[in-house]
Amino acid sequence: MVVSMPPARPKSEPVAPAQLAKEEASFIADTVRQFYGEDAVLRNFGPDPKRLDIHVETDRDVGLAKYDCIGILMTRIDRQIGLEVTRRGTRVAGSAKLAYRNGEIF
Repeated sequence: MVVSMPPARPKSEPVAPAQLAKEEASFIADTVRQFYGEDAVLRNFGPDPKRLDIHVETDRDVGLAKYDCIGILMTRIDRQIGLEVTRRGTRVAGSAKLAYRNGEIF
């Protein structure tokens, strides 16, 4: 009996992230850089305009600063916020992979 493998799914197309207003992007960048430094790279990667998905790549330790940063962002942004933080040089996993593939740096 010969068992064949099921056909592979076609590669999914990249999905463009939801656009941010200039004021909103500036506020996010300023806030995140207070916690993760001026050299932090920020990517917007979430396609849903009702949710904000941000990825931060930094040289600093991730730690609990992520939650303080989200708290400050929530004071001016009225939607769900997802913040992924990756230390440079470490292996990316989960949502961070999407950010590298589909995200826009701002």
